[in-house]
Amino acid sequence: MNPLPPARLRAQATLAAATIAEVLWQALGLGRPADRALAAALRANRQIGGRDRRLISETAFSVLRWWGWLLPAAPAPFVAALQAAQAAPPGAGAGDATAAPSLRAGAWAPLLGAAWILEGGDVPEAARLWLSMALPQASTIAVALPGMTLTQRQPLLAPLLAPGAELPGTRRLLPDWAWAEIHSPRPDLELLDWLQRRPPVWLRAQTPDLPALLAELRAAGVEAEPHPALPTALHTPPPRVNLRTLPAFAEGRIEVQDLASQLVGHICAPTPGQRWWDACAGAGGKALHLADLMARRGAVTASDIRLYKLEDLRQRARRAGLPNIRTREWKGKAMPDHKGHFDGVLVDAPCSCSGTWRRNPDGRWSLRQAELAEFTTLQGGLLANAARAVRPGGVLVYATCSLFRAENEGVVEAFLSAHPEFRLDPFPHPLSKMPVDGTLQTWPWDGDCDAMFVARLVRRD
Repeated sequence: MNPLPPARLRAQATLAAATIAEVLWQALGLGRPADRALAAALRANRQIGGRDRRLISETAFSVLRWWGWLLPAAPAPFVAALQAAQAAPPGAGAGDATAAPSLRAGAWAPLLGAAWILEGGDVPEAARLWLSMALPQASTIAVALPGMTLTQRQPLLAPLLAPGAELPGTRRLLPDWAWAEIHSPRPDLELLDWLQRRPPVWLRAQTPDLPALLAELRAAGVEAEPHPALPTALHTPPPRVNLRTLPAFAEGRIEVQDLASQLVGHICAPTPGQRWWDACAGAGGKALHLADLMARRGAVTASDIRLYKLEDLRQRARRAGLPNIRTREWKGKAMPDHKGHFDGVLVDAPCSCSGTWRRNPDGRWSLRQAELAEFTTLQGGLLANAARAVRPGGVLVYATCSLFRAENEGVVEAFLSAHPEFRLDPFPHPLSKMPVDGTLQTWPWDGDCDAMFVARLVRRD
């Protein structure tokens, strides 16, 4: 890519810094999802081109991924405004009363340049300019970064931090309270290493002609590779093309769905002709997968409290030509019409989403420990109410995209204690094919994916 003229480069760096600052304020100050804040900022600035959009997106998410280390490099007025917003009582309108401070691009240079130091790899032109505003040796550092380890890169942050600030410890990359909630089978440093990596994109093929689909995607610039254990799960680096513009997407032959999420459908293992209920369907990725696994025979009822999500699902089902999906509102308390009606029920419960912190790093800093108890109460109630719809001998599957034991094994253990008519149902691991006792916690290292918990239960005859 040809280098930009100096004036154009400075304009790019200035506009990008202002846009990133707004996204950070929305995410960290107001607790709004960063992906939505980013989309809104880009919609408000339609003059921003593709190169600038990539720079803004990659930098904003890098800052959020490394925020625990980068806080001492943030502009002091911004940090003060964040502290004021975060200290306000819930529902007090802190975001309306406290505006993000307006700062020149140079004030953001240490923070934005530090994010690219931590990311490593090639540094884009605008990020080199940010570094040069903050460090006299910036050009030398930018050239050396691709060959340096994180241990070698971290000390380079020192001159970018506020005076007197020390380099933060590794555990600061997650909230302090979160560590006690995570029971990782591998060392904390290994988990962090995975959480700090940029995530890939996973697609799910929804066509019997996989070779033709792969050839079509590669011709469009999407280097998709099938997973060796699940050929319909396609791994690709973040594509440079908009997937939604591809014929394969418009015709429902691919869906964007993380590998860990795809495992849920295989653990449900529905068969053609069965009746399944996806009780908390959202936009319906798992409901679509269930319907596809059932060879489009039988019925999938998809419900959610959010009607606009169900409309998304109806559109996706029409696009994919899946006639065996119907939708209905369910608020989690009222019972479905037919007690014991379904062969299988999936409860993909609302949760902390800590399993997606690699993909949505802002969630690390917006989630509060007190919310865990609220989630587990909600999850237990949804699971108990939905369970009544399972026929004798039928299957009940509970899933969360969470790293936290309280939301996972804790909820299942409490449910089984109160409902002896259910028991864990062992199943083969969808990737390794090894037997599993009825619960599975997927970790990022299991498949370069999100973390996901799944429990498969069966109702006794």
